[in-house]
Amino acid sequence: MEPYFGTTAVGAVKPKHLNAWLRWMVGERGYEESTAINRYETLAGVFSFAVANEYITRNPCQHVRTGRQRVKRRVKKTIRLPTLAEIEAIERHLPGPYKLLVWLMAGCGLRIGEACAVTLQQFDFESGTLYVDRQVTQDGENEEPKTEVQKAITKGGGRAHCIRHLKWRDLDEGRAVPVPSTIAAKVQEHVRLYGTFRVEEGLNRLEGTYLFSNIGRTNILMYSLVDRLWRNAKKAAGISSGSPRTGFPTSSPPPACRRAFQ
Repeated sequence: MEPYFGTTAVGAVKPKHLNAWLRWMVGERGYEESTAINRYETLAGVFSFAVANEYITRNPCQHVRTGRQRVKRRVKKTIRLPTLAEIEAIERHLPGPYKLLVWLMAGCGLRIGEACAVTLQQFDFESGTLYVDRQVTQDGENEEPKTEVQKAITKGGGRAHCIRHLKWRDLDEGRAVPVPSTIAAKVQEHVRLYGTFRVEEGLNRLEGTYLFSNIGRTNILMYSLVDRLWRNAKKAAGISSGSPRTGFPTSSPPPACRRAFQ
């Protein structure tokens, strides 16, 4: 609830305060409306818990309308999957070691974090499947800083990048996705040209022979690098960044892509 509510007691929060908070998040903080609503719903859960345990008698969120469905409809209208021609154009303008990311996302339906964390051990080329059980995220454990320089670097910083099991799944649970023969050939060509990056088990790391690393091949592939490469490739390919927005092709491939990969 900070910094908006400060030390306001939970029982003192009224619907008018929540409506003002929603407007503040969008108008003052610059959050997307969907982000503001997600934060509101988290707080609403806190109030529900407080009512259930008789800390407060009424839930002020019951009298606040957030327009969740309206936001969902707007998001559906403004985000679309890139076409096969756009995917190919972006791939052409990516550095060689990262071209395969596009095809793992577009051809196998991987999310960006899952694509960044793909290992050779996940592939079964004989059956044509890829077992997805890990992802790169930015919610790892930060090491305790020991020097003054390390303290200065980590002060106020975010969580560390890590390779972890899929969110919302058990540690031994993943999903098998089909790997079209064209994508399998691209994987094998990638390994031949650029090799792999070995990671051992450790803090924020899962053991494996990974297909991607940072540019210097000293660490795992991180979001900031992928985002910069993607934006540069879109610009070089002449793909507009305006609406409708063309993001990472992280859902099921559109029909044109599916036909091309078969």
